[in-house]
Amino acid sequence: MFKIAKMRPLAERPLEYYEGTASEAIVLGEALVLSSGKLTKCGATATPEFISMGSGTGVVIPVVRVMEEDVYSASLSASGESLKVGDKVTLHTTGTDVTATTTSGVFEITQINGTAVGNTVLGMFRR
Repeated sequence: MFKIAKMRPLAERPLEYYEGTASEAIVLGEALVLSSGKLTKCGATATPEFISMGSGTGVVIPVVRVMEEDVYSASLSASGESLKVGDKVTLHTTGTDVTATTTSGVFEITQINGTAVGNTVLGMFRR
């Protein structure tokens, strides 16, 4: 799950609300994009537009818009032994974690809190 580690106050950037794709379950902390006006899971090498602040299937979901200055915490879905600060990694197929794959990465690592699967890294989404 992507967790907000540092961002401007919500008063400056309030939650937005969009309907999720009818057959897709959206979970808290999932990286999302709009497709045909509905929320859907972000692809591995695409920069997300939103992070889910709620969950559900085919319902209106509260989201926060991703900005380049925001810092997020994410779990590693693979061993990150070879990773270093500054690497850009891809999103896992769940849309809630990051991989250790640096080819076409969109999540720039700013801090590593362990390299084992399940450990967390901090970073920012870069276009």
